[in-house]
Amino acid sequence: MFKKQIGLLMLACMINVQCLAADNLYGVVSLGYTDIELSEDANQGLGYKLGFGYQFDPQWYLEAGYQQLIHDNLYVDRLPSSADFNQAEQLQQTDALFLTFLGKASGPMGELYYRLGILKTDMRGQQLLVGARECDLGRATTMQIENLGAATICDYDESGVAGVIGLGFDYFVGARTMIRTEIEYIKGQDNLTATAASIGLRYNF
Repeated sequence: MFKKQIGLLMLACMINVQCLAADNLYGVVSLGYTDIELSEDANQGLGYKLGFGYQFDPQWYLEAGYQQLIHDNLYVDRLPSSADFNQAEQLQQTDALFLTFLGKASGPMGELYYRLGILKTDMRGQQLLVGARECDLGRATTMQIENLGAATICDYDESGVAGVIGLGFDYFVGARTMIRTEIEYIKGQDNLTATAASIGLRYNF
């Protein structure tokens, strides 16, 4: 997902590094945990974020990058078992490209900031249902499962747009290094809602 877009984004950021003041640029790598809901189906999992930021004003940053909200292993090469269907398992792979503004307030320990922006989302997932059923989202495939009988896989692959707000803190640990903690709330198409908490490393170029 987004392989071409990520490559172009990284290339553009590397080119811009040559054009912008180095003291105003930084990079961020974060790991996080996401609680996500899509069309009333909930899931949780680990994800990560890669971003580049530019300070264009004493109190404002522009930040862009790639975010993986959740990445489950989908049923592609094998069929799920009867136990998987009985658990009504929901599997998702959700990625996003983001462009956000950060407003900051500096202090002796670090920088408190809030985030406001947009995401271009790419969501693929599967929902397992017992019986021959219709799907609220995606295409339905009905099959016969051993020890269960009729069962349905709802398979979807959707792209969309979402908004994000967040609150975080960058803690000074070195001359150019900061520890970032953040919580974000995301709301988008197909009733997508997600709450993500993350911790990472920020490096000022």
